[in-house]
Amino acid sequence: MKKIGLLCVTALACLSLAACGNKNASNKSNSSSNTEKASSVKPSDQASNRTWTYRNNVFDAGIETYRFTKAEVRDSSEEGKKVLVLYCDVTNNSKKEQDPSNVYMVMHANQKNNTSDVQLNPAAGTKLDENGNDPLQKQSDNLNNKLLPGKTTHAVIMFTLQNNNPVKVSFQNADFETIGTKTYKVK
Repeated sequence: MKKIGLLCVTALACLSLAACGNKNASNKSNSSSNTEKASSVKPSDQASNRTWTYRNNVFDAGIETYRFTKAEVRDSSEEGKKVLVLYCDVTNNSKKEQDPSNVYMVMHANQKNNTSDVQLNPAAGTKLDENGNDPLQKQSDNLNNKLLPGKTTHAVIMFTLQNNNPVKVSFQNADFETIGTKTYKVK
């Protein structure tokens, strides 16, 4: 019961945070295919009992798994700002619909400025293309849509950058203890 209440509060906090940030990016990290082929796994009632881990660019958060495939820096939809864009494939391991954007509750990005190690805000979007569209809108929507049981979708997780210093992304477990980190260089 305590975990359900915590997850509800976390979901609301994540949705609020996701609405606050907005940025664009430029290239910087691993690359991978961006095919739109849907994949699936056999959903389990026991998914929530899985041990949370982060290794080899895979964040397994029990009911959902995030496989990070690429990272880049893009121009933000906010004038003069940049965003770190992390591309991932999100899989729902459970038998219930899940909200992939809840990852913002247990995944944080920090960047040092002249005086502090600042936690970065989630970004809402990237610079619009010549047709007035956000080129990552589909992947952004996929992060915010309910993911069906056993299905995998392509998504993006974005953070608004403060400067050109490296960004340290940390991954936490259900008890909010850090279980892994990855540092991304910003060009």
